[in-house]
Amino acid sequence: MSFGLPTSSLVSTQMHSLQPRVLALVLASPVSLLAASFEAPDGSKFDITGFTKHEWSRSAEGARIVSNDDSTYKSDSRNAESKPGVENTTRAGRSSELSMQQLSLGWAKETAGAVSFESRLTYRWRGDQATRLFKAPDLDYRSGDSGLLNQDYTERFVGISRPDLGALKLGTQLSRSWSRSDAFSFPVGLSGVWADSGAGYGILPRALRLTSPTFEDGSGKLTVELTAASNKLNTFMVEPTLTSAGSSPIRPKAIELFLQYSNAKNLVELIVQSAQGAKQTAFGKSALVGWIGDPDDIDGTPRKAAKPSQSVVTLQGNHWPNPSNMMTWGVRRSQWSGSAAMCNYSFATANCIYGLDTGFNYGPKSSAYLGFQATTFDAMLGWSHYQGLYTYTVGAAYFGKASSKNPQEWGQSNSALRLNVGIARKVPEIDKGLTVTLGLARSQFQKIGPAPVGMPNNNFLEVNPLYDRVGYGATAGLTWTF
Repeated sequence: MSFGLPTSSLVSTQMHSLQPRVLALVLASPVSLLAASFEAPDGSKFDITGFTKHEWSRSAEGARIVSNDDSTYKSDSRNAESKPGVENTTRAGRSSELSMQQLSLGWAKETAGAVSFESRLTYRWRGDQATRLFKAPDLDYRSGDSGLLNQDYTERFVGISRPDLGALKLGTQLSRSWSRSDAFSFPVGLSGVWADSGAGYGILPRALRLTSPTFEDGSGKLTVELTAASNKLNTFMVEPTLTSAGSSPIRPKAIELFLQYSNAKNLVELIVQSAQGAKQTAFGKSALVGWIGDPDDIDGTPRKAAKPSQSVVTLQGNHWPNPSNMMTWGVRRSQWSGSAAMCNYSFATANCIYGLDTGFNYGPKSSAYLGFQATTFDAMLGWSHYQGLYTYTVGAAYFGKASSKNPQEWGQSNSALRLNVGIARKVPEIDKGLTVTLGLARSQFQKIGPAPVGMPNNNFLEVNPLYDRVGYGATAGLTWTF
């Protein structure tokens, strides 16, 4: 859940554009009344929690949009080789809206021997209507969505723990790479910028997590955690007759190490995540989904593209000089092996469909569109000041240039800076979980060209650097946590 300072625009939208969001909030408000924690006669504890979030944004000028026919459906997803002329682009609307909801159901029970059992089911969805449960998942990563159990849950796990031994969890879980980056960055309005970029994966569909007990001495507390994750083969996206012509789909694997240290003034976390055989992405929120393989031929010759891999190392934390102020900071190293633009040949259209896996940091046609390794360093810094019901914030995220031998300019020589200032007010007069936010943002790229490699696409900051270097916007939001 972000703080509500994402990208673009002011609340000064027309009244008719406000009505759907206000209606969504009203429809969602009865759900907040369901927020509850209660205990059964056998000692089992149940809880229902979640949030509903609504934002209205307005940018100084809508970002340039390149059609899918000129980008996603071609091998050149970032238009590195084939930048359309301005006359072949359109501008996105200056006003935009976001509605996001999350509902989480939990169960826990502690035995007489201090052994605790737990389970949790969490689902997040977005769209114009808060009531569109299971109709618009926040992240669509499953091949099918039929049946209650086959949904795109963000969490679906069972666990067991004991204070002196630690904890074990099994099932669909959020990675620390995404969830902790989101937790640090949302107070300073950078959640959708810092957490949703870089080389990490956010949702681990099949994960086993081991957490140590808390180690404590006079200087602070330390917790260590190790997670191993995988997912099923990504066969539903591949033309079946072509799997024998090239490399078959690969089962993805990931491992994540998480260390958390805290004392009276600081919270510091180190996250190391490494993955192989998964679709490459610069989108830290994405799910661990398998690579579709390389079933296509280039000019009749199989490319035999290598299995992709990527990793991310993140060090981030908070520092409290006093109760009224908090400094937030983070540094991150991302690395990708590079992945070719995957052609999934369609006999129906007698053509390649690249949108199924657009590849990552691949070279020109002369290099058979094969991927090249890339390494980037990014940073985040913010400050929060608390004064009664108000919180004042300022934040910045920097995306550095990439080290890469790719002969094609894919964004490796570009960098970007995002600045946010914001104000938030809790509204206990209505509900203790309601917060109203307002933020202003400025995005600037070093030069005209593809976006930095650490971003998932050219429009990540709501300004397309293929055509514009600077963008401004404002966002107003309501967040109701229950």
